[in-house]
Amino acid sequence: MNSGPARIPPGKRLLAPGRGIALCAALALAAFSGAPSQGTRLALRSQDSPGAIAASTPGAAQAGAEILSAGGNAIDAAVAAAFALTVTDPAMTSLAGRTQILAHLQGGRIVGLDGATQQPPGVPPLAEKEDRAAYQTVPIPGNPATLLHLHRLHGRLPRARVLAPAIRLAEVGFPVSPRVAEIWEEERPRFEKDLGARKHYLKPDGSAYRAGETYRNPAIARLLRALARDGRDAFYRGDTGKTVAADVTGQGGFVKAPDLVNYRPGDGAVVRTRYRDWEVLTLGRHAWGNTLAEMLNILSHFELQRGSPTPRELELVARTIAQALQDRPQALGTLAPKKDGLSLDLISSLEFARERAERVRKALGEPAPSAPQAPLSPPQGEDHDTTHLSVMDAEGNAVALTTSIGPRFGARVASPELGFFYAHSYRMRSSPEPGARDHTEMTPTIVLRDGRPVLVIGAAGSERIPGAILQVLSHLLDRGLPLEEALRAPRVFSADANRIRLWDDTPAAVRQALRQRGFDLELVTRDPRRHLGIVHAVARDPATGVLTGAADPVYDGAALNAPPGKARSGQNQEP
Repeated sequence: MNSGPARIPPGKRLLAPGRGIALCAALALAAFSGAPSQGTRLALRSQDSPGAIAASTPGAAQAGAEILSAGGNAIDAAVAAAFALTVTDPAMTSLAGRTQILAHLQGGRIVGLDGATQQPPGVPPLAEKEDRAAYQTVPIPGNPATLLHLHRLHGRLPRARVLAPAIRLAEVGFPVSPRVAEIWEEERPRFEKDLGARKHYLKPDGSAYRAGETYRNPAIARLLRALARDGRDAFYRGDTGKTVAADVTGQGGFVKAPDLVNYRPGDGAVVRTRYRDWEVLTLGRHAWGNTLAEMLNILSHFELQRGSPTPRELELVARTIAQALQDRPQALGTLAPKKDGLSLDLISSLEFARERAERVRKALGEPAPSAPQAPLSPPQGEDHDTTHLSVMDAEGNAVALTTSIGPRFGARVASPELGFFYAHSYRMRSSPEPGARDHTEMTPTIVLRDGRPVLVIGAAGSERIPGAILQVLSHLLDRGLPLEEALRAPRVFSADANRIRLWDDTPAAVRQALRQRGFDLELVTRDPRRHLGIVHAVARDPATGVLTGAADPVYDGAALNAPPGKARSGQNQEP
């Protein structure tokens, strides 16, 4: 981990002047009075806004914006949006899920929280040829405890006010977005096999909810009301804790009531590095910030041109991503520890990056093979996912929050009584370790200039997350693209430096040049199935202070600036 002494030149801007979509504050206010609108991509730019948020669903973005307008700070808004995501994006997170949170507080303090799920102390070793699934892979949840801990320490509004939008979404309902509906339909056959999933996530006739149809979850609404009233104990103790333990153990799982009582959020391991003239903060240890730092440190040894990336630059980025993924101390997919894996401090060090950059440079200079590989390969395996939200307020608070339940819909089993999907622990399936906290590829990130946040960013997409963040950062800082264009610009992913995944609308000349270099190309459409990371970000123009948010168009996300509302004052008023 490093933080070199590079100086930021006076007057240098984070972003090139962007175009943006000018939305009036009245439209944003109107959105709070009815069902969330779909498809918002770029936030209103306004110097009078109390803050901006980008999230994976319109309901979550509007929950955060509502709280900012009500006088809350970025922490309040992030917690409100995260609870809203457990309702509106059940494929990617739930109350039984996990989170990694990075926050920059007004005044400059950096806070990291590790809300990883935890393997139960009683999880047994795998039997020979055992393949665990469903309840046998359910870990101890981290989301409720961690979100409420963050709010208690650094929020401003009462807990009940912060949870009110999520309660409303669960109770009154929200229109299912198109991409979520597609995933829902794909998973319907699995839901039919589970009592809780059938009860809470399929209609009475057994069909999945379609795009535009209103979905409600009264069971989650009741649990959220209990959390608003009683705090974390409403989930981890009492009747709810007993219900979770009885459900999981009754179906062959390993989570017991004392395991829930004993769960605590941890401190996140903040990783610091510099990219060009900017300081980059992210989270490591149980998150993947050390890998992002390695990628940034490698790429810093190369000059990149302004504007769209060239084929050679895309090859450079693909090789950088592949090298960093190979250096991870966990295996891709299973997240099982590698034998003789490299240390996290080593892979994120400047000296290590210098050696890896030379390795990448050598590969770039090698001639193309005489017989290029096939131009297109079919996708293989199952993509894992997660979700992310980014928030900044006008006071200087900023939050990058990533949350997940593992693969889509987690363990694919839901609590019949409580209405949420349980998370899936990859380690409990591949290499169980009693009491260990789960590693994930989450990489919440904040970029600083002169000690102030100018970008909050994160992504969904398992091992694609750090590479997606790397490329959006480079599009902004190296190429000078506006935020929305940076999310739409060409993007690549590679895990082995022989095969590159890229958008199928990448210019034909670029694709041909990469094929001539010998790469096997996997072309994917811009949808949430075989994507290249789903990025949500909020940026502050350091010259004007104007906030801009953008949600990745691959998913149904939204970005909003909160319209001006109540004056901000005071500290957390629990409950």
